Amino acid sequence: MQRRSLLSFTIALALGCRAPATMSGSTSSPATQSAPTTRYEIAYRIAMPDPASHLFDVRIDIGNITGDELRLQMPVWSPGRYARFDFARTVESLTITGAAGAPVSWARENGSLWRVRTTGVRQLVVQYRVFANTLSGTFSVLDTAHANWNGASVFMYVVDHKPDPVSLHVDLPAGWHIMNGDTRTPDQTDYHFENYDRLIDTPTEVAPALMVDSFNVDGRLYRSMVHYNGPSTAALRRRFVGDVQKIVRYENTVFGAPPLEMYTFIFNIGYAGGDGMEHLYSTQIINRQPWRDEDMALSGISSASHEYFHVWNVKRVRPIALGPFDYSREQYQPSLWVAEGWTQYYGEVALFRGSVLPRDGFYPMIANAIVRPNLTDPGRKEVSARMASFEAPFWDGARAGYAVNPSSFFSYYTKGAGLALYLDLFIRSRTNNARSLDDAFRNLRRLSWEQANASYYLQGRGYTEEDVERAVSEAAGIDLHDWFTSHVGGTEDPDYDTVLSAAGLRLVRGGDEWSIEEMPNATAGQRRIRDGWITGRSG
Repeated sequence: MQRRSLLSFTIALALGCRAPATMSGSTSSPATQSAPTTRYEIAYRIAMPDPASHLFDVRIDIGNITGDELRLQMPVWSPGRYARFDFARTVESLTITGAAGAPVSWARENGSLWRVRTTGVRQLVVQYRVFANTLSGTFSVLDTAHANWNGASVFMYVVDHKPDPVSLHVDLPAGWHIMNGDTRTPDQTDYHFENYDRLIDTPTEVAPALMVDSFNVDGRLYRSMVHYNGPSTAALRRRFVGDVQKIVRYENTVFGAPPLEMYTFIFNIGYAGGDGMEHLYSTQIINRQPWRDEDMALSGISSASHEYFHVWNVKRVRPIALGPFDYSREQYQPSLWVAEGWTQYYGEVALFRGSVLPRDGFYPMIANAIVRPNLTDPGRKEVSARMASFEAPFWDGARAGYAVNPSSFFSYYTKGAGLALYLDLFIRSRTNNARSLDDAFRNLRRLSWEQANASYYLQGRGYTEEDVERAVSEAAGIDLHDWFTSHVGGTEDPDYDTVLSAAGLRLVRGGDEWSIEEMPNATAGQRRIRDGWITGRSG
């Protein structure tokens, strides 16, 4: 098992892995940046000398320093997980010295911010350790099985210098191997990133054995890296990679192939935990269940379907508050019902449209996972789609520590998926299947990603709720302002019966399981809409 894993790792990387395309927009003019014009030389180093201790050793070398003071910030939250976590609580043994090793004066302003006196100092060495024993898409872990880090939970940044280029050197334990979205050669230990945001947007897995496979879709190289706990079979591995490829192939038809050369799926399968997190050039997915022949979808596949859709939705076509990021405080913003909720919808239907799951499961999934909660959950009448998004820091991984009313909560994932379903069918019925929600997404891309660069962070600008309304209205060919007021800003239930009827379908309520049935006398027009919706095709 280990030999096969290491061999596949070498082969996959040797077969022409290329660097991710440089992020468009990273060379924006100083006028679009709030940072000082003087760039610092910033080099990170991470080591794991004793994996059993759960302690990462982190070093930051900072050069070309100007001024009398420098501030170091540990993020308090991580993009994609909106609650406040105060990662500084795991930082210990901090020392700050000059280049010659002499201590430099510093003070702690708050739990996550340090002020360093730099009068006469042009180089600093910052060293600290991070306790890491939680495998997830937000935190980090180091133990005898592997190391896995998410940058916000490990790396401090120099305030006002997030746009500066940074480097990272990794000290690998003997016999261990490394993989992330920027790994281009086997056991690569040196990396260069356009800015701090890219550094922490690059989750990394280090382990004694990794299964790596690659495939090409739309001229892009895709890699599936699996750190698997225990034995598996070659047949399950082939099936898994084949299903990942099916997901990529279908989802690329929605927005188009993403603007990158290489994308990496990072899986931990069979290890404690469960999570998925999106990144610009990769995704990280954890599933505690091992692969089993009898499972209709192997562990990790459903999460891959959701997370890969984020390659466009939220990572590139993004709400205005999500990039460049303010890591010093949690973020409250109203658009996660699109960024996560619509992704939830597409992630679900992709499994059927991409032929990962059999088509006969499509109707039951729509009826029970999407429609039913949007018509029965009491929380849907308490919070609108926008307010459910806005309150994400209250719920997304956060623990209040005291009782709250469960009826006052409704997930922006579920709410957004329900609205996406309605709008997909509504647009198809309005246009005789000539257009769909796919077209609304493309309109939103035009209104944001394809606009002038707003910052150093990435191409284009973030979108507003007004952009979303305009994009959907254009696709439907009708002004939907009143609908958005009632269903997005308000809590009125979507009229699923009407849009399903337009596709020759009816919703059957009641009992433990709801269902959707095809009308026996559906017209040719209704069947056209229905077939387009099920397959994901329009036009």
